[in-house]
Amino acid sequence: MRTGKLTLWIVALAAVAVAARLADPRIAHALPVLLNLGLAALFTWTLRRGSAPMVSRFARRERGTLEPELVGYTRTLTVVWVAFFLAMAAVAAGLSLAGWTIAWLVFVLFGNYALVAALLVGEYLVRRRRFAHLRHAPPTEMWRHARAELRRD
Repeated sequence: MRTGKLTLWIVALAAVAVAARLADPRIAHALPVLLNLGLAALFTWTLRRGSAPMVSRFARRERGTLEPELVGYTRTLTVVWVAFFLAMAAVAAGLSLAGWTIAWLVFVLFGNYALVAALLVGEYLVRRRRFAHLRHAPPTEMWRHARAELRRD
């Protein structure tokens, strides 16, 4: 499945969740779970044999060609993102199922995004140190590359 088609499925699931919220507000709690699971599935799909891992795709957009030393690193980083998205889905689901509405709301509105930012910044700092001999695009440029790759059909 191409990333464009999977993105359409994620959007369709989100639309169903939002529409269902009108019938039962608790269904809205499924949205962050579905989005994180969708992203985990998207990144996992790129780890199959014969496919370029998602983070490798981002890096190739930035670099043109990927240095051999970055091939394994970007594959591992794709696995890290899969685990991250699964953890975020689990936390959102756990808070919802526990009935901790305020904690759930704080997590989905702020916590999830703060953790995404922390992982992005932390990885950038690790990469700059580990591969100090290579040029590294600033995070804003990397974000543009990632968005462009995710929008690719």
